Amino acid sequence: AGVGIVLYPLSAFRAMNKAAENVYTAIRRDGHQKNVLDTMQTREELYDRIGYHEYEAKLDGLFAKK
Repeated sequence: AGVGIVLYPLSAFRAMNKAAENVYTAIRRDGHQKNVLDTMQTREELYDRIGYHEYEAKLDGLFAKK
């Protein structure tokens, strides 16, 4: 019906697995992750992506002592 779509259901999963393998290989080899930090998402990027601060604010509102 005029719809064109291509699905790559495992592409991102395989990319994440390879990235994890590279990080853990570096940690095992070097004893730290310093040499792969430039390939990793920053903490700020992670928090922005998952809405961490908004979630934290919501929890604070729910559980604040009144």
